Amino acid sequence: MSNNESNEHFLAANKTVIDAMTSATRAILAATENLVALNFETAREAFDASAENAQALLSSKNPQEATALQSALGKTAVEKAAAYSRGVYEVSTKAASELGSLFQSQLEALTKVSQEITQKAAKASPFGADFAQAAAKQAAQLSESYITAVSSVLHNAGAKGKK
Repeated sequence: MSNNESNEHFLAANKTVIDAMTSATRAILAATENLVALNFETAREAFDASAENAQALLSSKNPQEATALQSALGKTAVEKAAAYSRGVYEVSTKAASELGSLFQSQLEALTKVSQEITQKAAKASPFGADFAQAAAKQAAQLSESYITAVSSVLHNAGAKGKK
């Protein structure tokens, strides 16, 4: 393999890594933005609800009415906390799925580039070309089985997140 080909493969691998890092950063920033929006909206709703609840409690005519109102408010607070938890779960699951898919595609691209480099190096090598090609083939099979396992885990996680 010529020096120029080696440089081209090295540059292609670096471009793949940079593209992956850029995509991962975008996915993380989008998830962070969604979590911030969820937290801000939840804080706003909690503040508004607190003000309304205080007014309602102060308007109570007797202790029984205040107790009944507090019980209803507690139930509403639990429901809102559950909704918030679901929102956090949805944002987290979506981000994990996006990052997992990105990881999988980048792993496939890097595996392809490394296989090409190994095959070209094996063909150019005067010593042990058969051994190098066998090693490259075994590495490719291991990579494919790893990608299949990762895909299966990601698919199962995505299916659980959609239920």
